[in-house]
Amino acid sequence: MLFIMDDALRPAHLGCYGYKKKTSPNIDKLAEDGVMFRNLTATASHTLPPVISLVTGLSSATHGVVSQKSFAKWLSATPAESPIHVMEKNGILVDGEMVLRWHPLGFRRDTRGEDMEKYFSDHRNEQWFFYAEPYPTHLPYNPPEEYFKMFLEPGLTPDEETLKKLSIVRSRLIVHPSGKISKLQAGEKDALPDNNTDESHKRSFGIVDLTEKEKPFITALYDGEVKVFDDMVGRWVRKLKELGIFDDTLIIITSDHGEELMERGHVGHCSCNLSGTLYEESIKVPLIMHLPGKLPAGKVIEEQIAQMDIMPTIFELLGLKLTTPHEGKSLLALINGRVRDFRPFVFSETMPAGWQALDSDEREVWSVRTNDAKLIIKTRFFSDDFEYEFYDLRKDPGELNNCYDVDSPICRKLSHKLIEYINWARTNRCEAQTQNA
Repeated sequence: MLFIMDDALRPAHLGCYGYKKKTSPNIDKLAEDGVMFRNLTATASHTLPPVISLVTGLSSATHGVVSQKSFAKWLSATPAESPIHVMEKNGILVDGEMVLRWHPLGFRRDTRGEDMEKYFSDHRNEQWFFYAEPYPTHLPYNPPEEYFKMFLEPGLTPDEETLKKLSIVRSRLIVHPSGKISKLQAGEKDALPDNNTDESHKRSFGIVDLTEKEKPFITALYDGEVKVFDDMVGRWVRKLKELGIFDDTLIIITSDHGEELMERGHVGHCSCNLSGTLYEESIKVPLIMHLPGKLPAGKVIEEQIAQMDIMPTIFELLGLKLTTPHEGKSLLALINGRVRDFRPFVFSETMPAGWQALDSDEREVWSVRTNDAKLIIKTRFFSDDFEYEFYDLRKDPGELNNCYDVDSPICRKLSHKLIEYINWARTNRCEAQTQNA
């Protein structure tokens, strides 16, 4: 199977999710012939917690790997058995690119730099699980010039000031407004050095205050990168077809988190703009599953789901028993119409500066989402001083009007749910710290 997790891919910029520009014809075809989920919410708005939730089937409240500090402890602890280990025990070849940084999950080899199409050919007669983690839609956005121009409105030309700002967006991994500082800039130790990162995504920063004037150009750059990713998917699909294994290969396309494109005056996500949030543009992610014969064609699922549900689904499709601890549920019952209200509540959390949060930064943002509404709590580590936001996603999909009302029954219900979740997560993390002490 081919598991493609494109970093920072927004569903709202894919044709199959309603985008009018032709950014994604190859992905759209997979969606048309497979199953598409409209309401997948990410565990967090930066990469680390979602990747672990995707692979383990655990919530971030349980796995607790949400910061550089917790990641460093996770790396040094004795690895628990993971779904990857279970696959290997069942004779499945496991590989991936950019995966050795997640080695406690069970990855043993990084194929980065190898020819993916050759990989398919070399292993055409084996059962394999390949975890691809491409980066086109992650900052910096620097697609080929023809792709940038392809998505610009006719007659729109950047002036000199805009070109200077775009040069930062096109060349820097961290792009934040003035008045903020990243861990990189502060010189604090990084738990994951980027010596193995490709040149365009090595850690670099640029300070720029963006305005609405730059938005159409930034959007065109991002759309160009979506097209770059879609081309990549197209090449892989063509090779699988050429080898005669396309119909037998489960293909999953998803992302770790969303991406801000000036909705709040920023670009990127929390580890890049240092101003991250849990609004829809930051945590809404795509999910497309394609496997002829086992998955229906043209199925669209509106019910909300969580990232931890994906691995149990993979195991059921592979006919394997997922023996490791997990909280996710297979989506097959939902796909086949055997269940309703699959996941009434989905929880997310983040630090506003994500991976680039300073050691002294204690800010936290938590959210609970239903199909129709979202409650957000802003607080600090282990504090009970909560700031609330509530949004009716049906009337206010852009989450522009905070209508939190302490006397509202829905606000009270979601507040209770979210505070219960926060306390559970904090208890788990305290116990983990005690065990590791």
